[in-house]
Amino acid sequence: MFEVLIKLKFFFKENKWQYLGSFIALAIANVFSVFIPYIVGRFIDAIITGEMNAAVLRTYSLQFAGLIIVTYVLDFFWGYGLFSGAYKLQKEMRSKLMRHFLRMRAPYFEKFRTGDLMARGTQDIRSLADTAGYGMLVLMSATGFTATLVVMMGVSVNWGLTLAAVIPLLPMAYVVKVKGAQVDEAYEIAQKSFSSVNDDVLEMIDGMRVIRAYVKEADFIDKFKDQTSGLLKKNNRVSEIAAIFSPTVKAFEGLSIMIALSYGAVLVSQGVLTVGDIVAFQMYLGMMIWPIISVSELVLILRQGSASMRRVEEITHATDGLNFKGNIQASHVDDFEFNQFTFKYDSSETINLDQVDLDLDKGKTLGIVGKTGSGKTTLIRQLLNQFPVGTGTFNMGKSAYAEYDDPSLRRLIGYVPQDHVLFSRSVRDNISFGKKDATDEDIIQSIKMASFEDDLNNMDKGLDTMIGEKGVSISGGQKQRISIARALIKDPEILILDDSLSAVDAKTEQNIIHNIQHVRSGKTTIISTHRLSAVKEADEIIVLDNGQIIERGSHDSLIAKEGWYYDQFMKQEVKEQTITEDVSSPDPYKRRDD
Repeated sequence: MFEVLIKLKFFFKENKWQYLGSFIALAIANVFSVFIPYIVGRFIDAIITGEMNAAVLRTYSLQFAGLIIVTYVLDFFWGYGLFSGAYKLQKEMRSKLMRHFLRMRAPYFEKFRTGDLMARGTQDIRSLADTAGYGMLVLMSATGFTATLVVMMGVSVNWGLTLAAVIPLLPMAYVVKVKGAQVDEAYEIAQKSFSSVNDDVLEMIDGMRVIRAYVKEADFIDKFKDQTSGLLKKNNRVSEIAAIFSPTVKAFEGLSIMIALSYGAVLVSQGVLTVGDIVAFQMYLGMMIWPIISVSELVLILRQGSASMRRVEEITHATDGLNFKGNIQASHVDDFEFNQFTFKYDSSETINLDQVDLDLDKGKTLGIVGKTGSGKTTLIRQLLNQFPVGTGTFNMGKSAYAEYDDPSLRRLIGYVPQDHVLFSRSVRDNISFGKKDATDEDIIQSIKMASFEDDLNNMDKGLDTMIGEKGVSISGGQKQRISIARALIKDPEILILDDSLSAVDAKTEQNIIHNIQHVRSGKTTIISTHRLSAVKEADEIIVLDNGQIIERGSHDSLIAKEGWYYDQFMKQEVKEQTITEDVSSPDPYKRRDD
């Protein structure tokens, strides 16, 4: 149960003075507060014995007021210390989690879904913060304050009566232990269910256009109702188990009060105690109500904290399985060499790159083509260090690619992926993301190279136009060209376009390719594409099939071979010509053979 406190030891150690000061203030406040019943008891005895007068009243009143003021001030200090510490823990844990996410590559995010990561980074960390704040308060109250009260009851009233009243509370520990373990298990199940709901909600939002296009709103509403109903049942199960704590504590507490009153009446009749002693004793028992009840709360907090800690540790201890320890600083891009290079994904049943031999000279343009699943993106991922290095030779210059420092390599690369990731910011912010100190002049220049200038002119706010989350307010072609502009503004040593022109028309594609060839003369460019017109000007083109290079050469030489590249190029040319003729026809809906 206390494992979460042990695992948070690092945080308590870092903030030891803050927590130590809070505990001291809380302990002193507890000591001062237990003197209040004692003063009340003496006050009552003074009335009963007839000793009450103005001087005695003034003395007790000043003592009472002084205790209240001191306790108030001390409560402020320990409250601020504990709860500000809880917020500090949230900040540190989330920062640690974010640093971990940013270091991880693709294999890591294949293990965990986005909604699950968000649930653990929000709700579970908040549960840990509750442990560091309210949990520590409850722990001090359930131990230190209770012990102070017991000592005060025994010393100022009667030890026999104190023991008689406290002993009935001991069996409560067994109930707390058994039910606490059940809470731990039920809470972890509920959290997993919450993560699942989070995942599906994010997926639904991302796919909203498709859902509406297929008129599946009702199906998703029904599915969501079922999921939330299941989550409600699991959370109710946690509440159901937790609900047993309070009545159990109150039952044992009632037994304790009954014994205290009965035995206390006997002691008063025997002259051992005064009426003021009994009143003070009952006040002490009343003050013990919250610390005793807090025992159940402490168990809940610690159990939930332990479950949350396990969930957070699962994602912070998990890795992407990649271990790039190269220490050669890459200051420039050199020639690339693949020799008998083979790679296979862990989840794949077949080899994804098979005995690849490839030389790419610095400053040249390489075209990579092939059918879907042929290995084009897999080859690019090796350059990006997104997956483990395969077997065989993969060099840049005279050194193995894995021997280079990974961050220094990535600084040299401009990458435009198939799935364009844009931020819910302005056009300016999305493009300048590629260059920290980019000026508007730099941005406009990259926009021209990406053939986005006409689109920008049609936007009401120009560079300040907000594109919405993931670029929801712009077209697919506009997303691609903003992504290309973002990569070009970096002026990278190596530019990688991974099927990044699929959503633009042929004319725009040729403009972009021409601009890239002109501006990036002498720099390495890799273009992976299904549209062969995008690689016509490449220095070398390779055709991949089932992870193997089946054809290679320039555009003209591949056309002359009349192999796969020739067949595919001819089909695309005919298709493009057909589209052009249909669009230029007075009646675009008229059949060509009418």
